[in-house]
Amino acid sequence: MSFVLNPHRLAAVVYDDGRSVDALMTEFADELIHAGVDARGLVQLPPPPDGCGPKDPMRIRDLATGELIPICQDLGAGAKSCKLDTTVLASASMRLRAAAESRCDIVFFSKFGKTEAAGGGFRAELAYAACEGAIVLTAVKRPLAQAYLAFTGGEGTLLAARPWVLRNWWTDRFGLRAAA
Repeated sequence: MSFVLNPHRLAAVVYDDGRSVDALMTEFADELIHAGVDARGLVQLPPPPDGCGPKDPMRIRDLATGELIPICQDLGAGAKSCKLDTTVLASASMRLRAAAESRCDIVFFSKFGKTEAAGGGFRAELAYAACEGAIVLTAVKRPLAQAYLAFTGGEGTLLAARPWVLRNWWTDRFGLRAAA
């Protein structure tokens, strides 16, 4: 039996350098949850105004539990920057796998980034969710859009980074209204 990917169930928000997609993805997830949609997966929280760093690391939120998870290593008191914590990312991948297995309404993957484009990161979990037939929403920076399309075999929907575009995609494809 061969698997056929449903392109309407796989979408990526395409965004440009200098534009934060984190707030858009987080707000859209919150809208869906507020409307009674069973949204799971991970969204990256918008960075603080001064950027992330040792005192204010990047964080993701598990939509199933609401838990906020710092994703950077503690590099000590003298550190001026942050580095992703591979142990936390491994735990996050298990959360994404569980979300895909849960048969929820939609699974959020914070981003398809450089690591995923290179074959790592959450790539396996994204593929698993798509193969399981889950509705998947992620974000991809414009320079990585071709790598994303290569990964999906050219399938899926590319969305502009605008709230109304996400709402229309959701309503048109799945008939459920998000809370505006």
